[in-house]
Amino acid sequence: MRRKVVSMNYPKKISIKVPASTGNVGSGFDCVGMAMDIWNEIEVSFNAQNLTIENQGIDVEKYQQISAEDNFIIQGIRAIEPDIDINKIRVINNNRIPFSIGLGSSAAALCAGLSIGNLLTDKKINEEELSTKAINIEGHPDNASPCFYGGLTISSFDQSGKRWITRKIDLPEDLNVVIFVPNFTSATRESRVQLPSKIERRDVVYNLSRVALLIDCFINKDFALLKHATQDSIHQDVRFKNFPEMKSVLNAAINAGALGAILSGSGPAIMAFSQGNEFTINYEMEESARKHNIEGNIILTRPSNKGVTIT
Repeated sequence: MRRKVVSMNYPKKISIKVPASTGNVGSGFDCVGMAMDIWNEIEVSFNAQNLTIENQGIDVEKYQQISAEDNFIIQGIRAIEPDIDINKIRVINNNRIPFSIGLGSSAAALCAGLSIGNLLTDKKINEEELSTKAINIEGHPDNASPCFYGGLTISSFDQSGKRWITRKIDLPEDLNVVIFVPNFTSATRESRVQLPSKIERRDVVYNLSRVALLIDCFINKDFALLKHATQDSIHQDVRFKNFPEMKSVLNAAINAGALGAILSGSGPAIMAFSQGNEFTINYEMEESARKHNIEGNIILTRPSNKGVTIT
């Protein structure tokens, strides 16, 4: 059966910015996420003869490996309107989010696509519905929610109402983030398969106590206990088995004075929080990586209290 094509009046151009994000935030496995002040800028026009996606910025070769049909921007548009005619679409991606490194590159593309599709079809789906669609496609909320809302997000599924509940905490402007990005990637889907299907009660309590402290730290903007609050016994050590040397980079950040350090999402990037000492943390993370023959680079940024922005 041929796909139905929806004819419509296209705007001349849509420009959209979407932030990077980190999932889990240490102890908040699959429920706590944070938006980062690292942005992919996407420009969409409607003058192409065939669907065209052009990638610019960082990791161009990696982004180019994704076919136009499989690109999450296009999948996001089609999730809003499955029968939309995409052949006229030309997408220019100015990518600043490293590809498949634990900073939400796929969630960023998906959330951008959903937002674009919502504009094109004039369905005016609200932010909560868009976020729910993204979560259902991603399979977990901790990257999709901060992409839309910004800040630190807490997401919980309401079984009776069959809906996702998300709450946002605004983050202080003086909270900095030092991220070590290695030159190898990690597939989230493959990483999740390795996680245990059953968890010991003591490990559950370990994480519950710490995620409660984590939220307290961010609500009160008091990070004295952030190192303790970001510790985890559910997912990080399992994932570190794929790249054990990266745990030394995390420990180097803590020893250099970081407020706390985490495996960003499913990794392999390491994220350290700070309110000072950024130069020392940067140096020690790079030095630890050098000792373990890991090539990579540092991104110095901060959280973003803004999510997807359409201009």
